[in-house]
Amino acid sequence: MVLMKAKRIITITILYTLMIGGGSQLSRAVLASGTGNQPAAQEIKQEIIRKIINDSGQHLQRGEQAYKSGEYDRARREFDEAVDSILIAPINIATDDELRAYYRELIEKINRYQIIAMEQKDGGFSEQRYEPSPLDKLASLSEADLEEVAADDQEINARFNFNFEAAYPIKQFISYFTRGRGRATMEAGLSRSVRYRGMAERVFKEEGVPTDLIWLAQVESGWNPYSLSAAAAKGIWQFIPATGARFGLQQNYWVDERANPEKSTRAAAKYLKFLATRYHNDWALALAAYNTGEGNVDSAISRAGTRDFWRLHRSGFLAQETRNYVPAILAVVTIAKTPKKYGFEMPPAFPYRYETRWIAKQTDLRPLAKRLNISYGALLELNPELQRGTTPPGKHALRVPAASTPKPLTPEDPAAVTSNQM
Repeated sequence: MVLMKAKRIITITILYTLMIGGGSQLSRAVLASGTGNQPAAQEIKQEIIRKIINDSGQHLQRGEQAYKSGEYDRARREFDEAVDSILIAPINIATDDELRAYYRELIEKINRYQIIAMEQKDGGFSEQRYEPSPLDKLASLSEADLEEVAADDQEINARFNFNFEAAYPIKQFISYFTRGRGRATMEAGLSRSVRYRGMAERVFKEEGVPTDLIWLAQVESGWNPYSLSAAAAKGIWQFIPATGARFGLQQNYWVDERANPEKSTRAAAKYLKFLATRYHNDWALALAAYNTGEGNVDSAISRAGTRDFWRLHRSGFLAQETRNYVPAILAVVTIAKTPKKYGFEMPPAFPYRYETRWIAKQTDLRPLAKRLNISYGALLELNPELQRGTTPPGKHALRVPAASTPKPLTPEDPAAVTSNQM
């Protein structure tokens, strides 16, 4: 018995080491399919999940201890490690209920600490201000959840700058966002949209994408550049790492441009335009592919034998998240076009304005903010892609408030003269 147990522990350790090392497709396949011995494979998977959660929990605990001691920078590092240990895990968060539930709870805990810390200290304790994506909750909604509120049977007669069929699921989500549990999410997103809405409309127009589709950001992130999903998608437009890189968004230890509001908006517009071309301007299919990828949409079309999105919706060949995603976006667009009809006030957008200052070398933002006579928090809000509270090594373009009146700069200062205004 002891020998058998020892062998099992060695097997688990080897599999975990191989997978963490980036490696073995065979070990991933064993976990995914349970080839050979299904109960043993499942048991190994559960042991690995427990180890991942335990490792993350230890970082969380150390972060909480540092936080209580007022060591905010150390707390931030530990909280980041707690999140990163989940994101680099060999098991896909989206495919395991236990890991996904733990991840959401972890993000919410860290976010609560961040909110409290920001009230006590300028800028809070963490430059990586992780917040859960609203899409995670939306993805899990079932038909029964949507039936809790009777579907709005009013005609959808607003004027849109793209075509779509006003199918029944859209009316279900209109009810969910107006009279159901989604109302608070809708209100929060409308409020947060004021900062980026005008910029998004400008960029979409420049890229030849219908401007009504800027409301995709409401469903993806609630217009929050710090939003991070269970699938490691980040930013207002929720790019996963691979798609972000595909559309030119830089991602490294210092910078993650998926959180850069303007660059990520440009990338999202380009991706949507690419998808619209691929699906012959069928925006329902394009939105579905934005969520689940072109490969999955193409596979569903092939299996169902139709290119009609609503037939695909009924066919069962699309994931539940995608079946919810498309009508949710179209419902949000409908509400945003005629907000008063649905009991909402649309707050006016204000211009996304800033000045650009070139930083000659890697610089900590805290002393730089004081030197420029602006708050550290304001500097972070304009540069959410900076992950460590500092500019990256070398020359870097930093955004500062357009109305700022910085102190006179000396030749020794890392910030050069303003080079651009938006």
